Amino acid sequence: MFFLSSCGSETPQTPLNKQPRNLTKENLLEMNRVLAELETKNIEQYVAETDSTFRKSPSLIWYKIEQQGSGKKLTRGDKVHILFNVRLLDGSLCYTPDHKGDRNISLGRYDITRGLDEALLMLNDGGRGTFIIPADLAFGMPGDGDCIGAKRTVIYEILSVEKTE
Repeated sequence: MFFLSSCGSETPQTPLNKQPRNLTKENLLEMNRVLAELETKNIEQYVAETDSTFRKSPSLIWYKIEQQGSGKKLTRGDKVHILFNVRLLDGSLCYTPDHKGDRNISLGRYDITRGLDEALLMLNDGGRGTFIIPADLAFGMPGDGDCIGAKRTVIYEILSVEKTE
């Protein structure tokens, strides 16, 4: 009799070919999708309200080239000196050439954010441009630990880019 009662209380086993759903992963993916859509709408609204001459690159960087530059096209491996301003979509100024907006970098080595690295490759030596970079190509979820918070879109105003070698 004891044997019969213990059999009735067992929980069914999950078949080996069926894995339990990972709701946490699915929820995070959905949340990320929603945040990306919201960021895209915010960027499109910013462009519509400020300057409709921006164009969107295949990697989703919005750009406006003010001066292409008279030198050769910048390529990965080039060492350059850049002066820039960084703003947020709300207009807040984070960095200027006098405060963290003056850098020497090697393109393609990700000495900077991936988005800025890609943006600079759109210019020639001596060029200038403005680039709206989505959070995942900028400072991502953590931000930069200073002025740029978590998951923030940034606007780089490249004031000058000059090859150093």
